[in-house]
Amino acid sequence: MLFNTADLTSSVIIKWLTSFILPALLYVLLHAYGDPATLNDNMILFLCVTSWAVLAWAMGTLNDVAVGLILPMLYVTFCGVKQGVVFRPWLGDVAIISIGGFVLGKIMGASGLGKRIALASVRLMGGSFVGAMCGLGIGAAIIAPLVPSIMGKAAIFTAIAVALCDALNFKARSREATAVLLAACVAVGSTKLCYLTGAGDLVMGMALADKVMNTRTMWMDYAIHNFVPGMLYLVMSIAIVLFVLRIKASKETLKASVESAYAELGPMTDEQKRATCLLIFTLVMLATDKLHGFSAGGVLMFITALAFVPGVSLMDNKRLASINFSPIFFIMGCMSIGAAGGALGVTDWLAGLVLPLLDGYGPTATGVASYWVGAGLNFLLTPLAATSTITTPLVTLGMELNMEPRILYYAFQYGLDNIIFPYEYALYLYFYSSGYINFKDMALVLAVRMILAAFFVGLIAIPWWSMVV
Repeated sequence: MLFNTADLTSSVIIKWLTSFILPALLYVLLHAYGDPATLNDNMILFLCVTSWAVLAWAMGTLNDVAVGLILPMLYVTFCGVKQGVVFRPWLGDVAIISIGGFVLGKIMGASGLGKRIALASVRLMGGSFVGAMCGLGIGAAIIAPLVPSIMGKAAIFTAIAVALCDALNFKARSREATAVLLAACVAVGSTKLCYLTGAGDLVMGMALADKVMNTRTMWMDYAIHNFVPGMLYLVMSIAIVLFVLRIKASKETLKASVESAYAELGPMTDEQKRATCLLIFTLVMLATDKLHGFSAGGVLMFITALAFVPGVSLMDNKRLASINFSPIFFIMGCMSIGAAGGALGVTDWLAGLVLPLLDGYGPTATGVASYWVGAGLNFLLTPLAATSTITTPLVTLGMELNMEPRILYYAFQYGLDNIIFPYEYALYLYFYSSGYINFKDMALVLAVRMILAAFFVGLIAIPWWSMVV
């Protein structure tokens, strides 16, 4: 058989038809009601192709990586965009930062250093349940700048949280187990916002923003802007989990379980000591980028090569071969959206549509609106897709309004971190797929967090950004 008909279920056929019918309908509507003076045929086709990609990601009709691979060529074939434009993002820092992030994540996982850091953080916070949850937050804060892969961090902390539940006899989907997994999840999500290397979407978005502003945001600049609000956001997120779910656990039992799990790790191995030295060196290099002039991508490429050097010996062919680099093609496919949209003038067109709606409002109101744009887009887009699609017009909008554009971008990223349903973001879906989280409790906690985060952005984050940016 030419096709595997077993895969062609009625549900799959309906999703595929929907993913083509809706862009076709958009094409008809934009031709009928769009202004030819500002919206030409190539721009319309770009919007249709992008909407197909969004629907494919949202409904799972095609693998994320496959969509990322074909998207640049669809822009070349149907939208009149040159190959040099859609593949230009490959020449920037995003791809090499992603590669370095995957390698560091493998080093942290294979050496066991990530698990040791997280368990040590929980252990140092005493024996109470609140202390253990705070310990997970501290562990996430320590690991956040050292493992740029958000899913690498998710793998580390999901394993620790599940082990903690098992040690305490917390049944899967119980309120206690849900609290542990959610605390670990929001800790990973919150701390990623503190650093430019916290996740691939931040690197990509900042690169797009810098291109519009004609600036270069260094790693330390980003940390100065976002470390303080990010840490406060972490505290708020864990507090919401504890307040909403209201868990009572035996301090003695919890302390004994953590001590037992930590004891099982044994003494620190030579490999973990080497990994610690390498990661400290990585952090120092990233923090002093203004002194030596190397970008985050250059630093991570150097660190990746250094990991292979005899004596360091933290990477080899076997470990390298076991790393899944395929998400890079998804990331770069997402970046081609911004590159093609900018070349065609779609980003300027979108900014022109939004600008009149926000004109006359102050930085705080506009920043909070940017937050809700991000939170709303989560229902349809992955953070990477949303970042690649919206960052350029959003930053352009800030410049048109004579505002600091980075405030809008930072607020937008906080919105992308706030979801209600796990399908909206791979990070939350990964934790939910552990089977230990109760769906209703998760939705309640995250809905409360989404609302309170809007106040946090308006009352705390934006005043801080206005002062330091």
